[in-house]
Amino acid sequence: METGRKRRGKKAWKRLGRKKVFEAREGKTVYMELFQDTVQTPKGGTLSYTHYRSSDVVIVVPFLDKKTLVMIKQYRYPLGKVLLEFPAGHVEKGESPLATAKRELREETGYRAKKVEHVYDYHPSVSKSRQVVHVFAAAGLAGGRADHDSTEDIDVEIVKVDSLRDMIREQKVENAGTLIAYLLCCSGIKKINGNGK
Repeated sequence: METGRKRRGKKAWKRLGRKKVFEAREGKTVYMELFQDTVQTPKGGTLSYTHYRSSDVVIVVPFLDKKTLVMIKQYRYPLGKVLLEFPAGHVEKGESPLATAKRELREETGYRAKKVEHVYDYHPSVSKSRQVVHVFAAAGLAGGRADHDSTEDIDVEIVKVDSLRDMIREQKVENAGTLIAYLLCCSGIKKINGNGK
């Protein structure tokens, strides 16, 4: 079976109708739209399929040096607790993921980076959304002043890579994006370029 490509003989579902049932926005950023589609499968069956559209997200892994990370602790209302995370945020309308990564790093930690490199893109909820999470690594950090908005309750934490690894082993890191970003940027996985190197 081929991975990452359309399998031979598989046809797309046909959308027969769509109804928007919810929209959440703040200023120019639409955080989420919820849709209910009526779709027909290739076998002829019809079903109601609920899915959402949400602005893309960036996660930034900031390195003070090869062994030291800048992270944040942030209160998460749905869970009712504070989580250790990498800086992250929604891509605003008209903004590139790279620009978002630089902005979120500065706003949430106060740090600016000489180098911000794209690492990986992934879909966090493939059965319910086309949303993309863009992972970046940042280096050459210079400190400054954070610029938290009125809804953010954030503390900056300096964490050793080895300490973060131990916290993950002890199941003390709960944010999915942070776990994936750690795997991509801190676990030794090497990115292969188009030449297979």
